[in-house]
Amino acid sequence: MNFIIYKILFIAKDNFTNIIRSVVSSFGILFLISFFVIYISLRDSVTSYVKGNLFDNLASDEIKILPKNTKEIEFVKRPGSRAIPLSTANTIRKMPDFISVHGVSRIGFTLRVEGEMLGKTKRMYVPVCGVDRDFLKTRTNKWRSFTNRRPVPIIAPKFSIDMLNNYFAMDNIDPIPESELIGFPLTLTFATGARNTEERKTYDFEAEVHSFTDVINIPGVIVPTDFLKEIAQKYYAENRKSAGMEYAVLFAKVKDVDKLPQTVEELKKLGLNIQSQKDVTEKTSKAMRIIDSFSLGVIAIFFLLTSISIFNSYLTIVYIRSKKFSLKRILGYSKLRILFGFIFESACVGALYGLAGYFTGNMIIRYFSVKIPQFLPSLSSITIAESGTDTLFLCIVISSAVSAVSALIPAIFASNINLFKAVRR
Repeated sequence: MNFIIYKILFIAKDNFTNIIRSVVSSFGILFLISFFVIYISLRDSVTSYVKGNLFDNLASDEIKILPKNTKEIEFVKRPGSRAIPLSTANTIRKMPDFISVHGVSRIGFTLRVEGEMLGKTKRMYVPVCGVDRDFLKTRTNKWRSFTNRRPVPIIAPKFSIDMLNNYFAMDNIDPIPESELIGFPLTLTFATGARNTEERKTYDFEAEVHSFTDVINIPGVIVPTDFLKEIAQKYYAENRKSAGMEYAVLFAKVKDVDKLPQTVEELKKLGLNIQSQKDVTEKTSKAMRIIDSFSLGVIAIFFLLTSISIFNSYLTIVYIRSKKFSLKRILGYSKLRILFGFIFESACVGALYGLAGYFTGNMIIRYFSVKIPQFLPSLSSITIAESGTDTLFLCIVISSAVSAVSALIPAIFASNINLFKAVRR
């Protein structure tokens, strides 16, 4: 009886030792799968951000109209910056090819936003752009109340909430949720001309926070276009000078998609740069191909190093277990049975690491999705989501395949071990 118990414990110990060796030999798969999960999550998040961007979310019947020789939207009016004049915008609106034309306007004034909270007054200069209410119809459910009224409604980037709470954190003040900032009173001060001169003109308006958005791509605020037109008209009436109101970009919806090439040619004759969904998709795809190439290169390096490590480790395991394999051959085990048994064992170990790598990768994503906005508020508009169950299945399959393929040659060695040499050792 004691002999039987001893044999059972010996076999269990031997199998446990073999399992530990197999697990240790495939440890590199954990890093491979974790990086793969992070890559998939980041890629999906960046793609969603690019496609969901407020000013680039073009439908198949929409085009983006930029000034000539301009590739990106210049939301801030600077000396020498290009724009679309109001006269050109009016000409485009009169074209029969379009159902609607909406623009992102800017004005030749600096804007200072002033607010008071918890007994402290804060003033800062920020860029300002005007947007038509109808343009926001399909982009926010609060578009109806975004009108030229008093107090003036402003839309702010969502990362400004993090910046504000970071500012309060320095004074040990609890963070303020977004819901409590809606309707927050502000003062807008538009100014133009040099200080302490007759040309200096300022206009003050009471305003309130209308909403926050995580798809805005300017580091400033948005107000109704009609409000900027009101300021421009008031300035012209007082000074008989233009306030420099212009459009940074126009978004037009065409009536007939089939006639889009002819419409684009007509707009190019006006000296404008035209982008459609096709252009944006091609640029996005090109950028993603660059990211994919780099990421896949890193994954390939991880794969190569992991495979070499597993290969060497399993060769050592085969040498250590050579006597066991030879005894199986003596007992009648076929080469294929030993071969597939060894590969199946390595695949199971790989599957466990695939599962562990999936959860490890998501844990890292969960951690950095909280920490990144705290240190880089400008990136808070990019929502990094964890990978789903479809990725879990893919991770298990990939890790099992990597482990099995890496163990294939050692498995062949194991199935062809010289019986007598192994026993003599």
